[in-house]
Amino acid sequence: MQKFFAVLAVLLLAGCSTTENTHTDSQCIGQMTTEEAYGHLNPERFTIQVLALTEERQADVRNYINHIQGQQPIWVNWKKSSSGRWYAVIYGDFATKDEAKAVIDRLPEAVRQQGPFIRSFAEVQSDKQTDVFRLR
Repeated sequence: MQKFFAVLAVLLLAGCSTTENTHTDSQCIGQMTTEEAYGHLNPERFTIQVLALTEERQADVRNYINHIQGQQPIWVNWKKSSSGRWYAVIYGDFATKDEAKAVIDRLPEAVRQQGPFIRSFAEVQSDKQTDVFRLR
C-alpha cells in the first residue's frame, strides 16, 4: 500500500494523469513494466539517466523533469533496493554514445549538477523494475 501511494505521489508531482483520457505533453503516457517500456527498443541504442532520488526526495522529480526540454521520451523508474526505494529518471533514445554525450552537454546546469550518465538500453532492459512511467 505504501508503494502505491509513493508511485501515485510521483505521478501527481510530475503532472501525470492516472486516467485513460486525452493526454497533453505534460501528462503521463502511462504505467508499464520494464518489458513494456523498453522491450521494443534496440538494446544497442543509448539513454541518459539524469536523476536518481530516494523516496524522501520524490518532490524533486518534477523540478528536474520540467528542466528537460524537447520531444525525447522521459521515463521514471520505481526501484526497490536493499538501501530503500528509488526513483530513476531516464531521458531519450540515442543511436550512439556520442549523441547522448552531446545532449548531456546541452542539458541545463541544474540537471548536469546531478551527474547524468549514459546507459545502454540493454542495461536498462536487464533491470528488473516493477513499475515504469513514461511521461512523454
